[in-house]
Amino acid sequence: MDDSAAELAFEEFQEGFLPGHMRKLFLKSFGVPKAKFGNRFFTEDAQYRNWDTKLFSLAGEGPNVETIVIYGSPDKIEAHLLKGERRRSLRDIVLDDWQAACAIVRAGPTTIFVFIEPKMRGCIARVVRGEGEEDPELVEAEMEN
Repeated sequence: MDDSAAELAFEEFQEGFLPGHMRKLFLKSFGVPKAKFGNRFFTEDAQYRNWDTKLFSLAGEGPNVETIVIYGSPDKIEAHLLKGERRRSLRDIVLDDWQAACAIVRAGPTTIFVFIEPKMRGCIARVVRGEGEEDPELVEAEMEN
């Protein structure tokens, strides 16, 4: 993606994932080698997810997803557009955890914001559902009971 599209995607990520009072500090830290992020950077409904979490378990069944993966460096923001199936896992979005990265996964009316920092062994994800959409994890739990 070009620089302006990368900047727009990064702004969307910040608006959807970070509390307003933490954005300035996040901007200073993202892209800095070995920067540490704590829970205070993320909204209350963001949760730690294992690498092997499948996208369909977060977004439900449906058509393919579109993902923007964003990497930072002290100089600039770099973004890549990926397309894939909901059977893919979070590990497929961010291949390794050697540098901080964030992603926006669009799965129909559901948007999943993903963040990883170095050596996290998983990621923090926030799922934002479209209006009238059911949570696949709750539906699965109801079926088991």
